[in-house]
Amino acid sequence: MNWLYSFPDLAILVVCAVTLAGLIVVLPSLVQRLPWMTPNDRNTDFVLRMQATLFTMTSLVLAFTLVEAENNFRKVDALVSAEASQINRLDRLLLRYGEPEAEATRADLLVYARAIAGDEWAAMLTGRPSEQTRAALAHISRQVLSLDPQTNRQTMIYGEILRSFDGIAEARDQRLAAVNVALPSAYWQVVLFAVAMLLFISATMQRSAFRATVLAAQMAVIGAFLGFVFIQDQPFKGQMAVDADPFVQVIAVLEGRKGG
Repeated sequence: MNWLYSFPDLAILVVCAVTLAGLIVVLPSLVQRLPWMTPNDRNTDFVLRMQATLFTMTSLVLAFTLVEAENNFRKVDALVSAEASQINRLDRLLLRYGEPEAEATRADLLVYARAIAGDEWAAMLTGRPSEQTRAALAHISRQVLSLDPQTNRQTMIYGEILRSFDGIAEARDQRLAAVNVALPSAYWQVVLFAVAMLLFISATMQRSAFRATVLAAQMAVIGAFLGFVFIQDQPFKGQMAVDADPFVQVIAVLEGRKGG
């Protein structure tokens, strides 16, 4: 269902809301054809109480699921921003180091940042490795390890350089692993089952134009929440996806600092 993320978020919300609203209008004519599901006043009173309880439970499950999806999104967003910040920090440390070898490493770091924003970002969304980015990071590693501090000041800065580079490598690994971050399938199974039961229970009520309109509005709300959970489920996909903007911004900072 990943192709759904190619649609605008508003379209996904509208489709989910309209689909559930349409189902609650159509389903009663199908369910109530069953002999044992023929509605009457006594059954409808019982169904109304059950429907209210089930609607509340479904809403709570959706709210909990939405919180989990939002937490995943914020964690991934913070992870990407932290990785870009680590690249910026390493560039500052290399500038302070003050040797031609460090300046050459700064140039390689800029190449690495451009490779992330350009080649790796598109590749990781399709599950493919980026050889260009891996090679750029390996080259920086060799450059960093070849630095030979000569003064106490350089020795102190070099220790920070090593820690910063290790942070960049770890952040990249975490970002690549985060591509698969999503709600467990058990969440979706529970949510979809609850929505299906809510539709079924609601379809057993005695029909009237007023009741059909109110139930359609109720299910449209559930559908909108369901669509929003879907939009937030995979942080790297969709219109609201976490993008490479932090790396684009840090590239501009590195280019300006290099030019200065």
